[in-house]
Order: sequence, then structure tokens, then C-alpha cells
Amino acid sequence: MQAQQSTAPDVASRTAMDSAIELVRAKAPETRFGRLTARPIPNSDKYIQVNRVDAAGVALSGGWTFLVDVPKQTVVRTAVDPDNFDVKSAVRHGMVC
Repeated sequence: MQAQQSTAPDVASRTAMDSAIELVRAKAPETRFGRLTARPIPNSDKYIQVNRVDAAGVALSGGWTFLVDVPKQTVVRTAVDPDNFDVKSAVRHGMVC
């Protein structure tokens, strides 16, 4: 008999990503009807990355990347390459929504 693995971390991270998308929609009204996706940032435990995506699911560049700190309820909009950026620099140069 195979032991079941706990899915609690997956559920918790999915919940955090869903919360991040809801927070972006609330604080950045221009995103209310666009497609958004969230993902964890590999080199940051603090922020979740939320991107506006096209119909194919590709992240749009040019100011459609949001860094969300869910516990503090903060959203920073930044114009970076969504797949390659420095978190500290992006937060420092971004605009709080």
C-alpha cells in the first residue's frame, strides 16, 4: 500500500497565488478583465509574481508584471522582462498600486 503524500504546501501556495491575483485586480483596476497568471518567484520567499498574459498564456512585458506581498497586501507594478529580472531592483524602481 502506497502512503499518501500531503498536498498542504501545494494547496497553500495555490491559495496564495489566487489571493495575489485577487489583490492585483483590486488594486490595479486596468487588470480587472484581462487574463492574469501567478507564479512563485524562485529567488524570493516574499513576493508572488502576477503577469498579464495573452490568449496563448505568454506573459506580456512592458509594465504588466506585478510583485505581490500577500501578507502585507502590497502590489508593485514594474516594467521588467517577466522571465528574467532582479526582484530587489524591480521593487525599488516599481510603482506601488
